[in-house]
Amino acid sequence: MIDTHCHILPGIDDGAPDRKTAVAMARIALEDGVTTVVATPHVREGDYWNERPKVLAAIEEFRRTLAEEGISLEIAPGSEVHLAPRLAERVREGRLLTYGDAGTWLLLECPYRTRPVRIEETIFELKLAGITPVIAHPERTRWFLEDPSRWERMVELGALGQVTSSSLLGTFGKAIRAISEEWVRRGLVHVLGSDAHDPEYRPPVLAAARARWAELAGEEAARRATLDWPRAFLAGEPVEPPPPRPPEPPRRGFLARLFGR
Repeated sequence: MIDTHCHILPGIDDGAPDRKTAVAMARIALEDGVTTVVATPHVREGDYWNERPKVLAAIEEFRRTLAEEGISLEIAPGSEVHLAPRLAERVREGRLLTYGDAGTWLLLECPYRTRPVRIEETIFELKLAGITPVIAHPERTRWFLEDPSRWERMVELGALGQVTSSSLLGTFGKAIRAISEEWVRRGLVHVLGSDAHDPEYRPPVLAAARARWAELAGEEAARRATLDWPRAFLAGEPVEPPPPRPPEPPRRGFLARLFGR
């Protein structure tokens, strides 16, 4: 499996604070069946401004650390870029790191609690520049939860969605689990990521959520979400998700079924 969203680089954002923690996370990922972790540190003005050269240097240093520890986990380049103006231009300037540094797929984070300003325009601008946004954890974003049709609109515009593994397992509550399951069933989210920040509460594990994905949408879909499409992201290759399925009709009660209503 490939983990498409992980804050494993030590001391660069609110993820692993030091080398020891990052190494522990790497061991957990390997034991869970993850072979590649995409390091996706936050890029957010005012908090963590991790531009491309800084992240690439941190990745090389961490790769050396893992080699010294004898850990055969592959660390691939990426970043989690907060919604902001001029993202496409900053990618072209070499300031923002896309998946695999291939310039094609960008992990995009929306604000958790407020309306994402100019989100439709940003998706359009990125697509026009040949960059497809992969929106991180839409199931945990209040604006989409309040009106799920807003998320369907993002998919219509060409964005892909990345669901957090622990969302599917109920860590963030029943409502987030329910919407995650519905979107997986309908094909409204496309890849799985741990969004790991530490070895305990937010560990870099995918296996249990991958199994749940397979139960909801089938083994082929689970493989795409955890291997085929993440691999394409890193290579800068296109993917073609099937059209989302319509929502399931509400289940009728016993009396309605009995009398054919």
